[in-house]
Amino acid sequence: MDDQEEVDVTTRSATENTAGRQLIELMAGFWKTQAVYVATELGIVDRIAAAGRTPTVDLAHRTGTDADALGRLLLFLGSLGVVDGDDTGGYALTRVGELLRTDAPDSMIDHVRIYGSHFYQAWDALSHSLHTGRPAFTRVFGSDLFSYLHQNPDVSLTYERAMTASAPFFAEVPDAFDFSRARRIVDVAGGHGALLDEILKANPGARAVLFDAPDVIEETANRPIATVHADRCERIAGNLFDSVPADGDVYLLSRILHCFDDETCHRILTNCRRAMAPGARLVILERILTKGTGSSLTQGYNLHMLVVLGQGRERDETHYRALLGKAGFAVESLHRLPLESHLLVAVPS
Repeated sequence: MDDQEEVDVTTRSATENTAGRQLIELMAGFWKTQAVYVATELGIVDRIAAAGRTPTVDLAHRTGTDADALGRLLLFLGSLGVVDGDDTGGYALTRVGELLRTDAPDSMIDHVRIYGSHFYQAWDALSHSLHTGRPAFTRVFGSDLFSYLHQNPDVSLTYERAMTASAPFFAEVPDAFDFSRARRIVDVAGGHGALLDEILKANPGARAVLFDAPDVIEETANRPIATVHADRCERIAGNLFDSVPADGDVYLLSRILHCFDDETCHRILTNCRRAMAPGARLVILERILTKGTGSSLTQGYNLHMLVVLGQGRERDETHYRALLGKAGFAVESLHRLPLESHLLVAVPS
């Protein structure tokens, strides 16, 4: 073998090893999901937070787990950047791990809970969605997501909290759009009101309406939108497919359109168009679908919407412009937000 052949073999071997490692990492993705999920469900994260840096044996005693098994879990979580330390000196939470504490102000524990349980099980039936174009969630749990949430209030609470926890960019929305002149802001299907909370805090003179299904509105009784902002925010229960509260000059649709097909989105947008006061704006928060390789939450969420909702999907900018145009809107502006999200402003055309 001459020198060039040896170089070619070495290069090919390195490339194959890199590709093989990448494939193994891809196939082992479920290790990470379940390791983080179990660490929260067994109270391991909260125990670390409460006790500080604690040796594994002591932590195992506090959590009722096997010391050797727990040591393996913590070692793996350390490689993921969730904890820091070792078996003897003990483990502490990293900045990522702090987000898993139940008592953290910005806790994402509910996000972990819904993704590690119900969504995780739904993805196990991905092939059903690919064969039928229908949601795997319905195949696994016997009903569509929103019906299931209505029938299981405890899961509904977890879901709504998870949606809030996964949207830290809400705080940047008041900077991306000027709400200072808004007389009546209507948040359509606004969940527990986390987005409105940020908007009202930043705009003391604004008034708002939180509009969602009756069971969701009931869940907001102790949320800031019903306590801190009680004098400025009306909570109205209803069905966005029938109508939405009228006479608003700003209508919000935050991560709603990606839950539905084009026909249903047209119905929602048309209801908003009919309800709007003259000169009103429609503010949409969604991820904009892109193509190509590399990291993209949006591409993954596009498939996730099929698995969980069936009719849901992420859309690219051209698709949104066409969807809005058909409902009587024109896009006025588009702003980037963190986590690959965008704020799209539309006006009646």
